[in-house]
Amino acid sequence: MNVVHVINSLKKGGAEGNLYRLCQFQKKKYKRNINITIITLIDNGFYEPLLKKIGVKIFSLKINEKNKMFDFFRKVNLFRNLVKKQKPNIIQTWMYHSNFFSIFAPNKEKTRIYWNIRHSELNLKISKKITIIISLLCGFFSKKVPDKIVYCSEKSINFHVKKHFYSKDKTVLIYNGCSEKLFFNSSLLRINFRKQYKIKKTDIVLGYAGRYAKQKNIESLLTAFSIIKKKYQNIYLIMAGKNMNKKNKKLTNIVKEQKIADKIFFLDEQKNLLKFYNGIDLLLLVSHSESFPNVVAESMLCSTPVFSTEAGCAPKIVGKKGFIIKKNDHLSIARGLKITLKFLKNKKKWNNLKTDARKKIQLDFSIEKMSNSYF
Repeated sequence: MNVVHVINSLKKGGAEGNLYRLCQFQKKKYKRNINITIITLIDNGFYEPLLKKIGVKIFSLKINEKNKMFDFFRKVNLFRNLVKKQKPNIIQTWMYHSNFFSIFAPNKEKTRIYWNIRHSELNLKISKKITIIISLLCGFFSKKVPDKIVYCSEKSINFHVKKHFYSKDKTVLIYNGCSEKLFFNSSLLRINFRKQYKIKKTDIVLGYAGRYAKQKNIESLLTAFSIIKKKYQNIYLIMAGKNMNKKNKKLTNIVKEQKIADKIFFLDEQKNLLKFYNGIDLLLLVSHSESFPNVVAESMLCSTPVFSTEAGCAPKIVGKKGFIIKKNDHLSIARGLKITLKFLKNKKKWNNLKTDARKKIQLDFSIEKMSNSYF
């Protein structure tokens, strides 16, 4: 079987990571019976060497936003030629821009096309105008171009079918899968992580993992933390992700205003979050919008409980093995954290929760389960 994946890039991100895990599993399971090619629209990036190592062919259209319109048509022609050479049985596209590109795929009658949507919703407050326009165009073409449309959360299905007019009849729900071999509990990693940042064993460490963006609701998170800090002297917040650093003036200004600079650590973007998940006590996710937040499942696999809003399918992932709040304003977050931190003090209950959190992801969100669904 010949499979061509089309994705914006192979940089470090949720969709890109999921594509890598899918390719890795299927190459291992089906070996020579499956040939996988990836075409990126913009560039390659973090996952490129990892994918090449397992035998995946990679090409890039190297589209530049500054390029003129005539160059776009050249890229479309390059895309068509690349697809023709691979003679795919299946084309699977990831996210709106790549879904849109599948409109230009050759020999559609001989190839099954699957779209993949990773957002739970789009709106002008948190999304680019061009992304919204492309999604609406895809909604129009969804009746004819794809054989199926794969979503990773129920909220994503509801939004795109109702608001952007995607074909309801072609809907498929496949949750992301996470690797229990890559994410696991380690007391040694915990000790070393805390030593590195001079944090005591008895200190309470909250963690945030994600990029700096409006939809992540970071200002409310930091304001809530400033309230919690007044009650707990031995509490810290460690933040990892793109633009989570002191160069980010918007971020540092909020920290100064809330007078919490002595309790915050910025780790910036990390290649691997295993040490981070093991080093913290509780992962926080208070986003306005998510689809399938991978960090929630990864943290739970490391036996680190999660405190989250109802963003995307976070409630589905966490279930009763963590903490879910309905509202995500700073006062609601602070109230929820106070209740959660009281629970944390009960060592027996907390240790049971840590064990149960890992088991839930192993059972419900394994890579094998996800890969079999795609296949």
